[in-house]
Amino acid sequence: MRLLSGRHLRELMEAYVGEPEGLPPIDLEGQSAFIEEYFAAGAPELKMLFAVCGIALRALSIFLKGKPFSRLTSHEKDELLNRVMSSRNPLLRGVAVLPGLPLLMSYYRRPEVAVPLGFDAKALKEESNLRVVTRDRSLPPKAGQGGEVGK
Repeated sequence: MRLLSGRHLRELMEAYVGEPEGLPPIDLEGQSAFIEEYFAAGAPELKMLFAVCGIALRALSIFLKGKPFSRLTSHEKDELLNRVMSSRNPLLRGVAVLPGLPLLMSYYRRPEVAVPLGFDAKALKEESNLRVVTRDRSLPPKAGQGGEVGK
């Protein structure tokens, strides 16, 4: 089951991610697969909430900007998202914040995006494997518990 149509999902990705300078473009196929996997691993309500927030953003663009979300320029989409995110109403703010989490995670988790930004998951995993922690051995007694009773 598709969460949103490919066109709507691309519009949301472009609004949230934009086109960062020096980084690869949006990968709709890979990112939508990650988003589906993300929602499959979480609470089922999150998927519905994501879709509702996407629809609410489309409605807010008509009320606040007078145009459908798809007809807004990238600058107008930024203004709309910033206006909704800076709202004092937590429900209205959530309409813009909640969809951002899976959309931004789906883009910035990609190795070709994360490595130029200084986060190399593969290198961090190799480094963590050098310091493997096990709990197979017995721990030394705590200070003051050296077996001396009555002192």
